[in-house]
Amino acid sequence: MSFKELHYRWEWKFKSTPESLWAWVADTNHFNRDAGLPSLENRLGKGDRLANAKRRLQLTTLGTQLEYEEEPFEWIRPHRFGVVRRYLSGPLDTFRMSAELIPEDGGTRLIYQVWVKPKNILGAISTPIQIGILSRRQFETIFRHYDKLASLQRLPIEFPSQVEFAPGGRERLQTGRERLLTQGADRALVDRLIETLERGDAMALARIRPYALADYWNAPRRAVLELFLRATRAGLLNLQWDVLCPMCRGAKQKNETLSDLRMPVHCDTCNIDFYANFESSVELTFHPNPAIRSIEVSEFCVAGPQTTPHIIAQQLIAPRSARALTLPLEKGRYRLRALELNGGQLLAADANGDAAVSVKASDSGWAGNELRVALTPTLNLENATTQEQLLILERIAWSDQSTTAAEVTALQTFRDLFASEALRPGDQISVGNLTILFTDLKSSTQLYREIGDAPAFGDGSL
Repeated sequence: MSFKELHYRWEWKFKSTPESLWAWVADTNHFNRDAGLPSLENRLGKGDRLANAKRRLQLTTLGTQLEYEEEPFEWIRPHRFGVVRRYLSGPLDTFRMSAELIPEDGGTRLIYQVWVKPKNILGAISTPIQIGILSRRQFETIFRHYDKLASLQRLPIEFPSQVEFAPGGRERLQTGRERLLTQGADRALVDRLIETLERGDAMALARIRPYALADYWNAPRRAVLELFLRATRAGLLNLQWDVLCPMCRGAKQKNETLSDLRMPVHCDTCNIDFYANFESSVELTFHPNPAIRSIEVSEFCVAGPQTTPHIIAQQLIAPRSARALTLPLEKGRYRLRALELNGGQLLAADANGDAAVSVKASDSGWAGNELRVALTPTLNLENATTQEQLLILERIAWSDQSTTAAEVTALQTFRDLFASEALRPGDQISVGNLTILFTDLKSSTQLYREIGDAPAFGDGSL
């Protein structure tokens, strides 16, 4: 028996602009959690991969396991996104959603649509109740809350969540605060850090970027970074070294020390092996010390638009077909690539560029010349191959809010507090540009040879 596809369309008007609201609405991992959806489990084994970043996922709801294959999200930042799921088990056959953020009267008109095709009678009965009534009310409540937070220019990390402290965690938090103040740390910054650890959103606290937080606090980046390093020594935070894929820029390795880094690193999504670069692809992040507040992070959505904020547009295009996209770009350089093809097409955006350009993805490669485009260009994308292709337009520049390993390891405060941090003997890693000051210290060469670089550097006898 075949069931008719059900369609739901909702519209809401919000005060925030699409640019402000996008960071909240397109963060589908946070949204699904806030909507009370269950966490996801990856059904692909380690090393298994589906073409074009498709995923096989499973969730359990009301005692029923639902397994589905999810196509990659498609989006144009900050105006629309959507996804398609095809169910392998459970009461549904297919699920599609789209969200469109339209500028209107200084705010945003959000059009949210859902298409569901039931697989059996249970799906046909439950969908109108669950999605048509309950989800509509719940989604509106969540979106209006997001609109309020976006209007206040809040960050997700300061979105209060239910907090569970470890036994004695509150006491350790205050002890660490007093220790930082005794060391001369800025009281205002210490209090903001303590408040964030006390009340901050658990999902955002799992990966704190000190420079991003410094910009939000309107505080000097160096001061916030040094505070985080001292807070780690004071037992408030733990640090980790994230090794980022040079393409999707997701964290593919998370290490407690530099000596834990293993090369090369593999990215299942991009299907590449790469070596880390200290200047761009090794980032220092922080999370609360579990002795104060344990952070257990579950995935409620995989690879939504906010997972890769450097990607401006992502589109899945059928073989031998084309699609036109009008994009809002900032001045700078971009790369258009296909996940299953080598190479890519470079673009430079500025006010005097071409209003419309055509780009062809083919098995023979890409055009060699960099294309110059306007700041709101129309890209005519053609997939000339015989296979479906995921086309990705991304900024080439890395975020300047990343606290890179190259910068951190050159910081005197870091060397004083973490003198034992060093790569494994024999490991090689790119460091880009580096300035070296050589000084001749008595007996230093012999000591470095006998006990190694990192221990000798931390030895007070020199």
